[in-house]
Amino acid sequence: MSFAFPPSNVIGAVRVGKLARYLDRRGHDVRVLTTDVVEDRSLPLEISRERVSYTEYHESQHWLGRAARLLRGHGAVPAGEGCENTHSQTGSRARSLWKTLRRHYLGMVYIPDIRADWVKKAIPAGKQLLKEWQPEIIFASAPPNTGLIVASRLARARDIPWVADFRDLWVDNPYYSEPGWRKRVDAMLERQILRRASGLVTVSPIWAEQLRRRHGKAAAVVYNGYAEEDFPPLTPQARPGEILTIRYTGSIYRGFRDPSALFSAIELLPDQLRARLTVEFFSDAGDAVLEAAAAHRVESVVAVKPRVPYRRALELQMEADILLLMQASDQRDEGNLPAKLFEYLYARRPILFIGYERGIAARLVAERSAGLVSNKPVEIRDQLQRWLEDKRDGRLERLDPSVSLGLSRDDQHAKLELLLENILQNRVETVRRSPVSHAPLS
Repeated sequence: MSFAFPPSNVIGAVRVGKLARYLDRRGHDVRVLTTDVVEDRSLPLEISRERVSYTEYHESQHWLGRAARLLRGHGAVPAGEGCENTHSQTGSRARSLWKTLRRHYLGMVYIPDIRADWVKKAIPAGKQLLKEWQPEIIFASAPPNTGLIVASRLARARDIPWVADFRDLWVDNPYYSEPGWRKRVDAMLERQILRRASGLVTVSPIWAEQLRRRHGKAAAVVYNGYAEEDFPPLTPQARPGEILTIRYTGSIYRGFRDPSALFSAIELLPDQLRARLTVEFFSDAGDAVLEAAAAHRVESVVAVKPRVPYRRALELQMEADILLLMQASDQRDEGNLPAKLFEYLYARRPILFIGYERGIAARLVAERSAGLVSNKPVEIRDQLQRWLEDKRDGRLERLDPSVSLGLSRDDQHAKLELLLENILQNRVETVRRSPVSHAPLS
């Protein structure tokens, strides 16, 4: 169960789509409850369409949004973030007040998250599915955490064990942005929902430990990994060239993923070397990138391009000289292990990691000798000079294959398959000792 699933081309759909493919090919009877609301539908669906139940989903329009549109027409509220106002101080206060009101209001109506309305469609669809098909176990991947509510209710109604998979943490998410009072609400809700879960899974050892401390349950670590079949064939050995291409494929979060350290390093380069660089961002947050580039006067070497389909992004990674990976330079990001890192490791291009240097992602890059981990412009500048020399001389080879050893999706899915089998085996033994009747599905 997952809100996002192929063909929706979002990163959350990749993990569950590949898991379904793996289990299906292993002979397991897999069915999926999901939505089909993402406009970009370019991600390959790798199981039979008949095994996927796509529900409708419509996000409710609450009274605050309708009132804002009405009042905005009369000038009673600011036109939105970044709007111009001739009375700048008054306008700034109005915008700040409006944003605060909106934030707290949305915090009240969207619990546990902005996809909360999916419950209205997912529960009936799930009940219908369970009338036609009886699973032995339910696996729910989040975020959005609304899916965990759906899974827990369906599992309790039919007395089916269920597993919660956290691609990102809930209350302990380093990017948690709800109002302060909401965290207490979410903490209680998370405890209540996971109280009956038969297993917890996440993508990072540090996050697994956080889940264990919060819920008193063991949490398995299943990395996102990479799928070799999605990548194009490896290209021949490196060739000499003048232009060094650095690429980033993914989202940019203001205040969390900041390329300024790289731009500052480029600013330190001599003009003749700077002219041999190009930094490409295939992202949906071009304004943030271009503002940072302008602040360091390196706009001439920075290009922001539209997001591309998943497999095209992998091709671009394989064709790059250097791959850029960014995280927040904050201890809160210590356990964040992005799926993109595993793709980068399979592409075997040197990685420039900017972010928390003692985090698990940084350690993985360093321990596997996969690139440079640094936030220091001078260190980055020196490494750029070495890469430029290697590029010019044809010595910028792919990294050793060992950098991705043991990190394929199939390697990781095998661990999850074993976890699910152990849960079912333990349940059989428990039922034998103390049989229980199934609750009716009303």
